[in-house]
Amino acid sequence: MKHNISQDDAGHKKDDSISISESAKNALCVLGVVGDAVQPYLPLFSTVTIIITEINSIYENAKYNKKVCNSLMDRVNVAEFSIKTLERRKNENEKNFRDPVYFRAFHHFIEVMKNIKQFIANVSTLSGFQKYFHANSVKEKFESLTSEFESAMKDLHFTTSLHNEEQRRIDHESLDSDLQEMAEFLNTIGENVIDTNQQLNTVLTEIVILKNQMGSSKSNTTPITANEIDPKELKDPQVGRHDDRRGSTVVRKMLSNGEDVACKTKILDGDGQKIKAHLALLGKLKESKNILKFYGLSKVEDQNVMVFEWADFGSLQEVYGRYDIGWRSKIQMALDICRGLVFLQTCDILHHDIRCANIMMTKQLVPKLSNFKYARHNSQATTDIKEITNILRWMAPEKMKDHKIVRYTFKCEIFRFGMLLWELLFQKIPYEDNDMNKIKDHVLKGGRETIVMNISSQENRKIQNKFSKIIIAAWQQDVNIRASLLDIFLKLQKLAANYPIDTSPTLNPLGSLLLSQMIESVSIGKSATELPDSFQNFTLPTIVPLEEGIEAHKKKDYQKAWSCFNENVKFNSTVAKYWMGYYLSEGLPDGKKDPVKANLFFKEAADDGIADAQLHYAFSLLHTLNKPIPGIKFDRKVFVSYLSRAANGGNIAAQYNLGDMYFNGKILGIKNAELGIKFLKLAALNNDPRSIKILKDNKIDF
Repeated sequence: MKHNISQDDAGHKKDDSISISESAKNALCVLGVVGDAVQPYLPLFSTVTIIITEINSIYENAKYNKKVCNSLMDRVNVAEFSIKTLERRKNENEKNFRDPVYFRAFHHFIEVMKNIKQFIANVSTLSGFQKYFHANSVKEKFESLTSEFESAMKDLHFTTSLHNEEQRRIDHESLDSDLQEMAEFLNTIGENVIDTNQQLNTVLTEIVILKNQMGSSKSNTTPITANEIDPKELKDPQVGRHDDRRGSTVVRKMLSNGEDVACKTKILDGDGQKIKAHLALLGKLKESKNILKFYGLSKVEDQNVMVFEWADFGSLQEVYGRYDIGWRSKIQMALDICRGLVFLQTCDILHHDIRCANIMMTKQLVPKLSNFKYARHNSQATTDIKEITNILRWMAPEKMKDHKIVRYTFKCEIFRFGMLLWELLFQKIPYEDNDMNKIKDHVLKGGRETIVMNISSQENRKIQNKFSKIIIAAWQQDVNIRASLLDIFLKLQKLAANYPIDTSPTLNPLGSLLLSQMIESVSIGKSATELPDSFQNFTLPTIVPLEEGIEAHKKKDYQKAWSCFNENVKFNSTVAKYWMGYYLSEGLPDGKKDPVKANLFFKEAADDGIADAQLHYAFSLLHTLNKPIPGIKFDRKVFVSYLSRAANGGNIAAQYNLGDMYFNGKILGIKNAELGIKFLKLAALNNDPRSIKILKDNKIDF
């Protein structure tokens, strides 16, 4: 059926069409203007999103001070929500987007988020925590960050419920709890990790340098090699034993100093230099009393061998297969194994295969970690179905889902340690009579091994109760509530203090102690189209990103670099403060030096943990000895403190200068050859030619 449209109707339709068309054009015009306003913010939104993603990643891998990190993560989550809301409501925030003050405030907000990221990265690792001078420095930095965060949020008109007395109480309790826990940990972990000056053991720093060099594409002027032992130094034992040969790959020999060693067949195929570098790293790890000592490479019966210390009792699995281990002794063994894991973790090394079969026992029944990543045979690929099943028994559920794709993390390591503790406590292999598929299905559903209680005495019952709680905390399904290694160590330390090894025997006849009774299972856990004139044209300030300023400096465009640093320092950028100090001290870009202002900028950046700033601040004090500067006073103690922090923070120039000063007795008024060699070795490992020359001239190995 045809519809006849009158002339008047047609006219109305035409008018409606024009009206709709004009409305659409006006709407698009508005959207276009809004789009122009938000355009400069799009890369800033991306920057914030990336920073928040990085913070989340750092937090997931936090090893220490988790409560402090939690307090800051509350703020990060609020910031993330606020940014997403701002992006979603672009039209409503158009006026703010056009405001130069708001634009600068957003840049300041980004810098605050960067500072939060750096602080979490520092306090969540042992090496990072050491960058702060004392506990008060951590408190002051935390309070400064939270205050600056609140200010930045307010400037962007973001709402937050975290600025109140209750939140401040929670923050202070978190700080006090974590710092008290860290103090206890540092005081009890031992000199293998922390030296008498409460600093990281130098060997750990050397190991980190070696690891970084092995992963670097840059050529190394000082090739990393394993120690070579002359085969003539390896003698046959004076008195033979039935276990002088263990399988086809291990034979007992005796070094010229009378120490028994295990010579383990090693096939150096593939990248021989890389293997030697790994073995050099392994040689450094012997500094830990709870890692099997690796002495070097040699030859026995025309075969390449790795030379390790001899473990008289074999593996811990072999020990518990022959004896019942005393309950108090089990506590000490668990604590010692934990010490070894802390040492590895501080070096950023994961064992990957923690179980009693890979813990070797010395004549004194001291447990030693062995057979981890850098000590395995090249031929030890885990393709054998029996070997895969063995590994699966200790495997974390998240890794079990897809062991080829899911990355092995320290959280996986903690789960494995929990399984080892169960194995040690009950002296049997986990899920002994189950096949691989049954184990996997059981664990992925949240199931675990059965916990049983020994009823031989009240004391043993208490010990097992405490042990069981530690085990359950370590094998939680949710990685976010799985115990940290620090927490496990402190609990084992307390248990060992309450039940020290006494006169009761460590090793008892098999079956004499393990009388068991089932206990209750424990849960593992689950519109106007016209715009005001001010909106038609707007200009936002040009803010050069800090990275571009540093790049400009490298290209010797000092004026551009100076403008960039000067702008970014207004956002309280720690890195910008360092560069401002550097430019003022060097008289860049116009030849005008201001050593007093430079000194202040260097100190602020130094106190925030920038190693280069710590070096420059130390020397800005030292220079006043030759040329006094009003407003800057040399203090020997402060100079040494900041230079030491820079050296411990990895600054090569600081390592060389401090080493040279101590070794040769310069400036400091004292000579300490041992301390000097320590820092010269660190610089030499970082390929510093001056340090290498001093060490070689004095015939000092490094």
